[in-house]
Amino acid sequence: MIPFLLTFLAACGTSEAPPTPELAPAAAPPSTPAPGTAPTHTAGAHAHAAPHGGIVQVVGDKHVEALMMPDGILFYLTDGKEASLPVDGYSGTVVVKGPSGVETTEAHAMGDHLHAPAKLAQGQPATAVLTLNKDGRAESVSFETQAVGMQSHDHTALHGGVVVMRGNWHVEYAPKAGEYRLWLTGEHRAGVTETVTATLKDGDRVLPLALDRATGMLSAKAEGAGTRPVTVEMKVGETPFTLGFEPNAPAAGHGHDHGNGDGHQH
Repeated sequence: MIPFLLTFLAACGTSEAPPTPELAPAAAPPSTPAPGTAPTHTAGAHAHAAPHGGIVQVVGDKHVEALMMPDGILFYLTDGKEASLPVDGYSGTVVVKGPSGVETTEAHAMGDHLHAPAKLAQGQPATAVLTLNKDGRAESVSFETQAVGMQSHDHTALHGGVVVMRGNWHVEYAPKAGEYRLWLTGEHRAGVTETVTATLKDGDRVLPLALDRATGMLSAKAEGAGTRPVTVEMKVGETPFTLGFEPNAPAAGHGHDHGNGDGHQH
């Protein structure tokens, strides 16, 4: 009997350790975009590139990127594969709300994007509701930003051209067939308020550049625009400077380049 009890007690005192639960693998850290890559905006599980640093929303079968600037909003259209779409035939109505109140403005085609003039405060939050119209069809989408404008010395080409700097001023050169076009903006790429005069030398011709205050564009009509090297003489306030551009600048809507600090194209 005693050996039996010892055997029984030994058996009762032995138990298998509970299995160790398997640990789920640690989540991978969020990836950091490589320097120089375009930021992205994520809607649900689908990320959209924002090549101009704006806010991207889906409207029907299109993506719309809105870049809110102190002097207006730029809207860029892309398809489902994020290829640029022409804006010809599109128009829009935009209701903009900022710290100073609500305003309604119209968006019109300008080169590779739609432009809606508006007065917003640099670095302040704003919202915009765009109603996009084409061929009698209207689609609406809203955008919201916590900080209007761009970072200091951001060289993103907003009009598909070449960006150069002179002091704190940015000049984007984006000629198109039959027209020289330049955009003058300040340190944060907002429009300038100073008096601006400018001429463009194209071979033996000297063309005065007319400034559109609503868009910040300086322009002059000329056959063969963009096919020859040009020199631009500009005066902003009391500060004169000279800019040179080569004929191999990308056509509007086809990429961009950066300029160096002396105001000349690379």
